[in-house]
Amino acid sequence: MCNVFYMIVCLWNENSGFRRIVEKLEISPVCQRLPLRSFLVLPFQRITRLKLLVQNIVKRTTPGTAEATQAIKSLKLLEKLIQESNDSITQMKSIESLVSLSAKVDFVCRTLPLISQSRRLVREGLVTELMDFSLKDTERNIYLHLFNDYLLLSLQKEGGRFTVIDHSPVSDLRAENCRVKLHSLQKNLFRLHMTQKALLLRTDTQSDKLRWISALSRPHPEIDYSAAQDFPQMQCIRAIVAQQPDELSLEKADIILVHQQSSDNWVEGTRLSDRHRGWVPKSHLETITNSRVRLRNLSDALTLTTATAAV
Repeated sequence: MCNVFYMIVCLWNENSGFRRIVEKLEISPVCQRLPLRSFLVLPFQRITRLKLLVQNIVKRTTPGTAEATQAIKSLKLLEKLIQESNDSITQMKSIESLVSLSAKVDFVCRTLPLISQSRRLVREGLVTELMDFSLKDTERNIYLHLFNDYLLLSLQKEGGRFTVIDHSPVSDLRAENCRVKLHSLQKNLFRLHMTQKALLLRTDTQSDKLRWISALSRPHPEIDYSAAQDFPQMQCIRAIVAQQPDELSLEKADIILVHQQSSDNWVEGTRLSDRHRGWVPKSHLETITNSRVRLRNLSDALTLTTATAAV
């Protein structure tokens, strides 16, 4: 699957005839006006739905029976296949983005080699640094590239280029919410603590602030399902595909444990079926209010986790 995506990307970028034909097909009623990407992800979507089916079989099969053992083995094989596919796609995208970024950056600080097979993007975007409040107009926009091992702080230039002014291992970082009131600047502030300094940063929205704090606070603690009765739960009512690395793709009927919600309608949660964590727009979710249903969801998730760990 990874090789197919790569070949199509190359054809799209290098062959204008291929691009024209695909664009013509995409607007055809025969294709129901769906983009090529929709057809490429269909096999993978079927695998994830098959996983949901097998999970329900495991939950409804008598533990210890031959049927249960076979169902659990099937589930583990599906999970392995899905994880390998996800890892392959993520690695390919990461290398492509690192190669592209490497050609666009200049370092005014100590140079950091960017291209690495183990490096992947966690989150990126503009924030505003607030520097000296005794003077006016002492703020500047900083572009953050947060990887799983390093954070780059850059000034964005014309033509999509970046000047890296500082970088730090993620192990030396700490982010915290900031509620100080600074006239009109009191909203969406957080502090980023580095080895030698601390930055006061502002985002445009509350969700951006919370997402940066969460991303900079990785790794997150493991959730104990047996002690998670007080966590709110939400169910996906409309499938969603993640658009950013810190977002979570959900199928209809997926259930998440909710960690936090923003005032602009984003929710951070852990998917019960596989413990993956990320952000989802609230418009795709529905709150589960029935306490017995929530307990049953936790029990089912614990059953699956225990069963698959034992085989």
